Amino acid sequence: MRIHFVGIGGIGMSSIALHEFLSGTEVYGSNIEENERTRYLRKMGIDIFIGHSERNWKDPDFLVRTPAVSRSNPEVFRALREKVPVFERIDFLREIVSGKEQFAVTGTDGKTTTTAMLAHVLKYLKKDPTVFLGGIHSSLEHGNYRKGSDVFVYELDESDGKFSSFSPNYAIITNARGDHIEKYDWDLGKYKKAFETFAKSVKEVLVTFAEDEITGKLGMISFGLNHGTYTIERREQKTWYQEVSIRKNGKRYGQLVLKVPGLHNALNALAVFSLLDFLGCDLGVVSSALEDFEGVKRRFNVTYADEDRRIFIIDDYAHTPQEVENLLKTTKEIFRSEKITVIFQPHRYTRLMREDGNFARSLREADHVIVTEVFGAYENERRISAEMIHESLMEIGKDSSFVPNKEDILKKLEVTPCTVYLFVGAGDIIEVSKRFKMKLSDLKKFS
Repeated sequence: MRIHFVGIGGIGMSSIALHEFLSGTEVYGSNIEENERTRYLRKMGIDIFIGHSERNWKDPDFLVRTPAVSRSNPEVFRALREKVPVFERIDFLREIVSGKEQFAVTGTDGKTTTTAMLAHVLKYLKKDPTVFLGGIHSSLEHGNYRKGSDVFVYELDESDGKFSSFSPNYAIITNARGDHIEKYDWDLGKYKKAFETFAKSVKEVLVTFAEDEITGKLGMISFGLNHGTYTIERREQKTWYQEVSIRKNGKRYGQLVLKVPGLHNALNALAVFSLLDFLGCDLGVVSSALEDFEGVKRRFNVTYADEDRRIFIIDDYAHTPQEVENLLKTTKEIFRSEKITVIFQPHRYTRLMREDGNFARSLREADHVIVTEVFGAYENERRISAEMIHESLMEIGKDSSFVPNKEDILKKLEVTPCTVYLFVGAGDIIEVSKRFKMKLSDLKKFS
């Protein structure tokens, strides 16, 4: 069996490619550019082509494509012409997990961290899970993938209605806020219906966020800050950890200590705790595993810390308004005396069109914001610009700059003591962060 992956360097595609490769299937693929995942796959022994062309064809039995590439892609087009079966990533994932014991995590915000937490705890519980993650986590042998038993844990992308065709045994919906609603014809009714259909398809237990308007009432059990089966009685953020007291049905029930900061991560952990408590798992093991859990790569990732001058660099993948707002709240909880400079790269033109004003509001707690142009992620809508966010920030009186070319950001970025530099976005803004870190390291070396 030979499988051709188009867009193999994507975080979701690469995990599936690894699964097939480690299961003994011949795997190869193409990606529009080199990245960390393509280099890793090549190191594992998988043939990778950079760029899309019919010349990449190796007579596969079928082809799997990322939804980011269209049917006009030369490799996809050839497969269709030669009547080679073509699967979208999510359809192929459904085939892989079919018939297995399944734990799924879906929703707008917090999917990746919640999935990683759940997988981490199940490892502690000796369940030996097979894991598909939409990010990189140090506890997984291959970063975004782990090959284990027939207990499958996966992050389920809700960006179109296909997620509702899955039938996991257990599931968590973190929330649902209309991200990707353009994929539902801008129809909130269709969007809600997809989650309702998914909820009905969960075989045993569904956990939902009680305070979410769309999905809060769909679950058998729920969690929340003030409402739900499981709630947070008290939360105290220390410098590099937080303590969370839990109530169950209004009664004190336990306490968690978490290395990952912020209310949003307390709620992510509470979702996992709720599900596993309901399933009768050992809460001592669950609590210990959650305390041991370290964050997913590019989720509040402190990459540089000068304690003397109080200068810090943090990378974060936040790319929805709620995620950006959560990030800033968490940063202000930890760094109470430092100024916050945000370098923000919006992700996808469709999201920018939908969320322009919401992004400005989510960034309002920053002391200074530098906005750079959109990372398109295969989208080519150039009639709009991230300058919209800058203009909205200026209208509400925020200190903001617009730097269209991310390569020019370091020219604008002043190094000042008592400052946290947040590099925010799901695109390639991390490359600027790396160069800024090198600059600060050099300055410190020669100071």
